[in-house]
Amino acid sequence: MNRLTLFTLALLVLGNALSPAEARAARRAVIAIRVIYAVKDGAKSIDPALDDIRGELEELPASKFRLLDRISTEVDEGAAVELQLPGDKSISVRFTGVDQVKGKRMLGLQLALKPALKISLRLADGGRTLIGGPVHLEGRLVLDVSARVEEKEDKK
Repeated sequence: MNRLTLFTLALLVLGNALSPAEARAARRAVIAIRVIYAVKDGAKSIDPALDDIRGELEELPASKFRLLDRISTEVDEGAAVELQLPGDKSISVRFTGVDQVKGKRMLGLQLALKPALKISLRLADGGRTLIGGPVHLEGRLVLDVSARVEEKEDKK
């Protein structure tokens, strides 16, 4: 083999050795948050846009639920984004990575509701959860957080 072939082979071996790190760096989380206004006020009422989670909402200590906003964003692994919520509040979302638990891909997320609440979550890829949020007007915000992993295209 000539030197050029050996050099090319060495580059390929090194490139393959770096692939797992590159794969981790090439992931992003697609985050969707439904901002729900919940209030204790007489008769039960749930916004029709929330019918898919009606059962979960009925278990919460509130009687009326209204969808205020839908927020979606993409976050690269290791990065964070700050999103505006109603009432001059914000939430910071950090995508900490992906691991496997019993054959399921789990996303690590850190949520920080300014100024006081910090939560670390692990969600199944494509999963969702409800989180009690800050006080808003006469009620409280509830956040329906869902996340899935998306592999970024290799731009080589």
